[in-house]
Amino acid sequence: MRFRDFRLLWIAGIFNSTGFIGEQVVLGWLVLELTDSTLMVGATLALRMVPFLLLGVIAGAVADRVDRRKLLRLVSISMAALSVAIGLIIMLDIMALWHLMLITFAGGCLRAMHQPARQSFAYDIVGANNLVNSLSYLSLGMRVGGICGSLAVGFLLGRFGADVAYAVLTASYIGSATAINFTHSHGQSTSSAQQPLWQNLKELGKEIRQNETLRILLILSSSVEILGFSHQVLLPVLARDVLEVGAEGLGLMNALRSVGGIVAILALSSLGEVRRKGLLYLVALHIFGISLLFLGIANTFYFAILAIIVINGMGALSDILSQSLVQTVVPDELRGRAMGSWVLAVGLGPVGHLQIGALASAFGVSMALLAHATGLIILSVGAFAFFPKIRKL
Repeated sequence: MRFRDFRLLWIAGIFNSTGFIGEQVVLGWLVLELTDSTLMVGATLALRMVPFLLLGVIAGAVADRVDRRKLLRLVSISMAALSVAIGLIIMLDIMALWHLMLITFAGGCLRAMHQPARQSFAYDIVGANNLVNSLSYLSLGMRVGGICGSLAVGFLLGRFGADVAYAVLTASYIGSATAINFTHSHGQSTSSAQQPLWQNLKELGKEIRQNETLRILLILSSSVEILGFSHQVLLPVLARDVLEVGAEGLGLMNALRSVGGIVAILALSSLGEVRRKGLLYLVALHIFGISLLFLGIANTFYFAILAIIVINGMGALSDILSQSLVQTVVPDELRGRAMGSWVLAVGLGPVGHLQIGALASAFGVSMALLAHATGLIILSVGAFAFFPKIRKL
């Protein structure tokens, strides 16, 4: 936090996450009210992640070629414009499901461009020796923003309606763009801007083929996204039909997700620069799976909240550690593209969203969570046993 530009990037992250997590609350609730279908909730939330799969590598290549500050600012302004569009559609009472799905997909495209640029920009500002701590603090800021967005949107959604909630999301994205505007660093630290885009992508493909450790990390990241993070699709159903706590309860559940992340991040930051990042990563995945099991059998609001806090603490650790590992196992000139490949990997998340939504529709929320929890535990145990290179990093 002693770096001025990093402090501004951190503030921008708080505003950005207020919009991102707040949108997840209102979007899931609106789709559930429109369709009464967990499958459609999963499909709509999956559209937020599909662009990560389609654009992840390209976004990383773009991040290596342009002024990252301008890119981050442009993305935030564009997200504000999309929020205004949805708010007006709701206010005019002409909203249909396809409106939500189309604008959600457009927002996903913007976020796919944002992710590798932001993570690479953090590295540019603080350097390799502070990488894990910088990603930890960025993630911490996102969780703080997530709490604000979840509570504010849950309250406004329940009391005043979705159009007012989207006004708050618009303001948050404008705040993010404003903070980025005051940074000094341009964040362009490679020579790849002098090369054609196809050459940038070719270099990344060569690195993935030759770098086994990078390949394993990307496979693990995509599997965790499919099996672990997909649980968020079921939160609106848990809030409305299982726990019966309404829109305000859904906002509180999403806020406490962020609390779990904050606790885990503070614990990680207290350790300094972790030496055995790979081993800690695999341990976090194992606990992630076990906590999903507990959410699957939760029959009270307080039990569910406790499980959600642990789930998202481990989710925060897995994100930070996987991102830092990916950036440290590639040459400096490939960092933006490496983060693009990580975005591509987590872009497989829609598979998990659709899968868990379909399982919940067919067999119930508990069975869907238990199935994904079992898969995640098997993944973490298998990775520990068969990929010694990861646990030695």
